[in-house]
Amino acid sequence: MDFVSPILTESMKEGFDDRVAARAWGSGAKAWVQFVRSGADYYRTELHGPALLAVCDPEPGDRVLDLGCGEGYFSRALAERGAAVTGLDVTRELLEAAQEQERRDPLGISYLQASASELDRLFRPGSFDLITSCMAVQDMSDPFACLAAARKVLRAGGDRIVISVPHPCTDPPVREWRRDEQGRKVVLQLDRYFESGPAECHWNMARLAYAWTTPYWRKTLQEWSDGVAEAGLIIDRMVEPRPGAAVVVACPELEDCARMPYFLIFRLIARQEVA
Repeated sequence: MDFVSPILTESMKEGFDDRVAARAWGSGAKAWVQFVRSGADYYRTELHGPALLAVCDPEPGDRVLDLGCGEGYFSRALAERGAAVTGLDVTRELLEAAQEQERRDPLGISYLQASASELDRLFRPGSFDLITSCMAVQDMSDPFACLAAARKVLRAGGDRIVISVPHPCTDPPVREWRRDEQGRKVVLQLDRYFESGPAECHWNMARLAYAWTTPYWRKTLQEWSDGVAEAGLIIDRMVEPRPGAAVVVACPELEDCARMPYFLIFRLIARQEVA
């Protein structure tokens, strides 16, 4: 995989806010849209995107909120399954691309520029049957405040929040594939797992039109579990997307994540308070 190991920076010791995230993603918007829509982001289109959709399992007519929707990839996937989708993001440039695509090929998706931490001020309690986020919660300035706000606008009665994040076990600050003389990946070397916190992701793979940098949160598995609990939620299920043999034959670039998990999906439900 082409991810660069995260680097903790002095300037982000205390984290980052939505404005910083929006500027960063806005600077990379054109390259990101091309990356996703051209099929160059095959980890998304062939692996973790379909896996997330399967866990979400939306029913026709479900009211779905897609947090950190970006240029609309996952919002469109949900709408194609018959869901009534609202996509929300802080980045104007990405939302403009999503709205342009919706005008060209209408699926009934509504897009809104706002912070996910403001959900309980934007929507009434019970507004959604399903809330989801495709590899975006870790890019939000306060992921667990966003999940707590999402819980408040979720329909009561056991419906769910489904999110995907980088797999904590294979996304530490030190991460490198050791290769043989032919360049084939032999073993993934990992270290400093417990060094979590705000980090930078350098989007500089050859598959991108140009490079840019975005902030995100690197968290351990325990930190994700603790934060989910603090948000009033319970982890109902965890899924580690893994491509089958036929998928790897069709897309050999996915062979590495048939060996090591790159992504983690959480299915969350609201914790029921005991009277």
